[in-house]
Amino acid sequence: MPITHRQLEAFRMFMETGSVTAAAERMRVTQPAVSKILAGLEMDLKLQLFIREKKRLVPTDEAELLHQEVLRIMSSLAEVENFADDLRNLRAGELRIATAASVGQTLIADTIAHFSAQHPKTRMLFYITSGVGHSVMTQQVDIGFSFLRFQHPLLHTQPLFYSRAVCIVPAGHRLAEKEAVSPEDLRDEQFISFMRDSRMRHIIDALFESRGVARQTQYDVYSSGEACALVERGVGVSIVEPLGVAYRQPPGIAVCRLEPAIHFTFNMLLPRFKKASRLTDHFVADLKTRIVQFGNMGDPKGLCEIELAAEVER
Repeated sequence: MPITHRQLEAFRMFMETGSVTAAAERMRVTQPAVSKILAGLEMDLKLQLFIREKKRLVPTDEAELLHQEVLRIMSSLAEVENFADDLRNLRAGELRIATAASVGQTLIADTIAHFSAQHPKTRMLFYITSGVGHSVMTQQVDIGFSFLRFQHPLLHTQPLFYSRAVCIVPAGHRLAEKEAVSPEDLRDEQFISFMRDSRMRHIIDALFESRGVARQTQYDVYSSGEACALVERGVGVSIVEPLGVAYRQPPGIAVCRLEPAIHFTFNMLLPRFKKASRLTDHFVADLKTRIVQFGNMGDPKGLCEIELAAEVER
């Protein structure tokens, strides 16, 4: 028969106390019960563990060696129990996140920092990629975040918040005090654009083309973070999603309302046929708290409008 945890426990107690009576007291059972358990262990192992002398059990050399192995095994079992307790209480686990650059360096990074403090044993995998949808669809990550809305049978896409683009100009720029900035106001300005293959670039370019407005487009950047950095240094002007501005609170940038509006939806992506873990759900709840908390940071005009999306059952 396979040996049991109870047998190992009785053996360890006996080896530690040197007495069947003491082992029985620690296990809160009778002395005959411990004697029976130890005899059963010997039988199951087909190994003599004790020499019986004057109604006493004397451990054999094999018992001493076995004791060291039992201690190792019992320690490992205790670690398993402790780890299971951590999992049960969300103190441990693994969470893999993919995100777009514009929020990865701000909102998501901030949420991870706060979440990690509450879940110190959780292993986090976090990377910024343009292939968020593919990473989630192939289950390389547990959750993804993007301003793109993906339509794929293997993906569940859920809006988290809505926002509208803002125009950013260097502090002291001729447009800095304008309540609203139009494409016509930006005619012939040095305009900091997003990369040519980005959806944001296509939307912004379409707006200017529809109004017949020409710009200087010497600089292309990957995310709103780089755009903010260049605008703050007086390189040019740009149109960005508002969260990067709200988080960074750059003193050298003025934020202006853009008219007509360009609207954004920030989406959460999950594998459609895989139930989200409790850790994932807690991270999303924490993320929503960050969104509410930082939605209007660094924006005295109240232009970085962010609205939480309604809950949708998954």
